[in-house]
Amino acid sequence: MRDPARGGRLVRRLRTRWIAWVNRRIPPAREVVLTQRNVFILPTGSGFAFLALLLALLLTGINYESNLVFALTFLLGGLFIVGVLHTYANLAQLRLCAGAAPPVFAGQQASFAVQLRDEGRRAHDGITLSWPDGDEIGARVAPLGEDHVQLFTRAARRGWLHPGRLRLESRYPLGLLRAWSWLDLDMRC
Repeated sequence: MRDPARGGRLVRRLRTRWIAWVNRRIPPAREVVLTQRNVFILPTGSGFAFLALLLALLLTGINYESNLVFALTFLLGGLFIVGVLHTYANLAQLRLCAGAAPPVFAGQQASFAVQLRDEGRRAHDGITLSWPDGDEIGARVAPLGEDHVQLFTRAARRGWLHPGRLRLESRYPLGLLRAWSWLDLDMRC
């Protein structure tokens, strides 16, 4: 018989290892520039369905020896690869800076300011920022421009409030891929 507590321990152990790995890879800093070192990309649910469609098209092309199906398969596969590059480029060279966080009382909403600035002369569209289990805030940064975002979280108790890691993600331009980063901007109030 399987022990349900054993599965919970495994999940906790994996989560602890994941957090330790992220802390080594992306250490806390008041200012972060997104590069290939701290941006992660995975397909969305639609992206996995698209890959399954590509596999079905490839098997159909092989089975029926149809050059037209091969051409469509490789065209759509190339579109997927270009989508990976553009999804990464949407977050690359984006600078995030921690702003001010005014003091609050226990039980109130704490407000944290985050500044997003372009460093690479390209627009950054469809960006969402959120704390874990928090509301998502949308942002867009124009070429060589900046955007200021206010993120909120509840101050559950007295003392210093460290909101934790900030999730920044984008599914732009195709929605087939999700690029994200999990940043600790070393903020507190």
